[in-house]
Amino acid sequence: MHYTLIVDDVPNYFEILALRNCSRWFSGGSVIMFTVRDESLLKHYLLDSVYRIELMNANKSLELLSWHAFREAKPKEEYNDLAKAVVAYCGGLPLALEVIGNSLFERTKEKWNTVIFELKKIPPHNVIEKLKISFNGLRNEMEKEFFLDVCCFFIGKGIAYATKILNACGVDVDTGIRVLIERGLIKVKNNKFGMHPLLREMGREIICEISGKESGKNSELWFDKDVEYALPDNTVRNILYLWF
Repeated sequence: MHYTLIVDDVPNYFEILALRNCSRWFSGGSVIMFTVRDESLLKHYLLDSVYRIELMNANKSLELLSWHAFREAKPKEEYNDLAKAVVAYCGGLPLALEVIGNSLFERTKEKWNTVIFELKKIPPHNVIEKLKISFNGLRNEMEKEFFLDVCCFFIGKGIAYATKILNACGVDVDTGIRVLIERGLIKVKNNKFGMHPLLREMGREIICEISGKESGKNSELWFDKDVEYALPDNTVRNILYLWF
């Protein structure tokens, strides 16, 4: 029997080597496919073929951004130059165009210029930093904390399960879900939370930054497992996130 194994976002040489070694477990004609962000990881291995995914061109990128920022196929005329600048700095990355576009929906030109200024400072290939602009654009700390809660504890979990826990912490779950869906930061399917892997990676980087800043303060310890936890009502949450 022939098999096809697909592994997304292989991070290092060791996992590529492991994938090559496991090929002996499959019968002839089986295929192992994997994706990498860093093409240099492929230099030391004999592969049957390498396929490079092309980024979106400027016109398609502008259309995608426009659908999210203006809810139509083209930018408003007075925002056209600003939209093209955002597209140029996003580098044809669909996820960045989507979430940054959503964060700019019905925003002023001043806000657009602020986002462009932030994008200018980010190296072209640093996707995570570009995505953080969408997180920083959330309106308040409640929305930011809700995103991080979902990122760490509730991916693949039901909305009812998350609501039961977060309501005890004073979180407005319904509003949080609505806002994060509008911003393209979470998905909900079959009443369960989902999130793009890059957005989850972004969230975890943000949590590491927060944990470093808050390490000298009293912190609650939360684990990235199917845990049961509760916090007292009206308690300010200084959270240290750990993964095992």
